[in-house]
Amino acid sequence: MTDSSNAAIQSRTIPYTLDGVTMQGVLAADSSQKGKRPGVLVVHEWWGRTPFVEDRAHALAELGYVGFALDLFGDAKQTDNPTDASAMSQEVGGNLPLLTQRFVAALHALKSQPEVDPDKIAVIGYCFGGTVALSMIRQGINAAALVTFHAGVSSLAPIVHEPITTPIHMFTGGNDPFVPTEQVMAVEDEMKKAGANIQVTIYPNAQHSFTNPAATAKGKQFDLPLVYDDVLAKDSWNQMHQFFREKFGV
Repeated sequence: MTDSSNAAIQSRTIPYTLDGVTMQGVLAADSSQKGKRPGVLVVHEWWGRTPFVEDRAHALAELGYVGFALDLFGDAKQTDNPTDASAMSQEVGGNLPLLTQRFVAALHALKSQPEVDPDKIAVIGYCFGGTVALSMIRQGINAAALVTFHAGVSSLAPIVHEPITTPIHMFTGGNDPFVPTEQVMAVEDEMKKAGANIQVTIYPNAQHSFTNPAATAKGKQFDLPLVYDDVLAKDSWNQMHQFFREKFGV
């Protein structure tokens, strides 16, 4: 999804350790830029820290940010089948204290990088990662902006801090059986009542994982409603960029 010919965009692995587990995040930044710039934390799908989210970090660097693809599972663990993905995501996502600690550790790792302005941090999340990102905001971990793509909303952490001050833009599929539109609208209403400035874009015909180029093949392999849509992937990405430009001026 990105043009990797820009040699100025460089990636490096950033290890960070919590309770004896070493996470392996991947940071991407434009080495030709001078000074500190906004950082964007990229929260992965239930497959783990795959090449897709590393690509998204790279694409963010091309837009002038520092992209950081975190690692929630540790040791860059990833899988290519839904059985293992479900188990890995439940192990971490089903343990809110552990999930919060690993998210915060990644946030601190990003903020500590020399290219990053620690006061200008945004978050994007895909599927499981979108659920995680929304949950962290609902738990009171603020960011300058949050964007989610086909985020699950059925198992969000409760809202424990109000008002929610992080501006949010959600992109979701209207034909996604994993994320029913009525659930999304209910969450939107709940968060608005908690003070959130939240916008939801619903693509009527989009199915789950419409931003991931590997989705269609995965869907066919495992008989899941996963379908990539190049037009919607680009549209949601461009809208994300405009959303961030309004917050950061980049």
